[in-house]
Amino acid sequence: MLSSPKRPYSPSNEVENLADIIGEFRKENISEHSTLIVVARRRRILHSAITALNKGYFDWHKCPRIEFVGEMADDFGGPTREFFRLLMKDVQSTLGIFEGQPGNLFFSYDQAALEKGKYYTGGKLIAWSLLHGGPSIKALHPSLYQLMCGQAPDLEGFDIASLPDKSVQDKLQQIEKCKTEEDWKDLQESLGDWIADWSARGI
Repeated sequence: MLSSPKRPYSPSNEVENLADIIGEFRKENISEHSTLIVVARRRRILHSAITALNKGYFDWHKCPRIEFVGEMADDFGGPTREFFRLLMKDVQSTLGIFEGQPGNLFFSYDQAALEKGKYYTGGKLIAWSLLHGGPSIKALHPSLYQLMCGQAPDLEGFDIASLPDKSVQDKLQQIEKCKTEEDWKDLQESLGDWIADWSARGI
């Protein structure tokens, strides 16, 4: 039996596939006739969202109805879209789980944030936004995003300057300049422990 030819990969195909997946996810998980009132302060969007998540009556499946404090607008979709737009900005800039340049973010290596569940909270907030038609963060470094999706990014032209930690930049530049056996011996003496430490983390 002949199989149909595979559709060639292109970024537009990937966007269509993601849209289909999210659309199906929403269809299966949203209770369109049930609503959840979320009271939000524009200057404390992140705090308002986390407070809502922690309420005993919070339900992912209910459609959020956003009420901005001090504003009288009925929520026919506009306030909800605005809420999630502002929330995604706060997740990437205020929650403390990302670092780096806008549009090229990496996950911060923060044990305290991990212990406080901030990474988990960030994931829940992004999922909540996507479920109800809001945006994602759209801010990860392209190479990191590809690695997370199981793809192999082209790292030949990776810009070390995009890394947020200047000391890491300096060390990687030293490694990049290592060309001879003598260079390698010097590098082992100066950075051997650092390289071994990061290798042990699977990086």
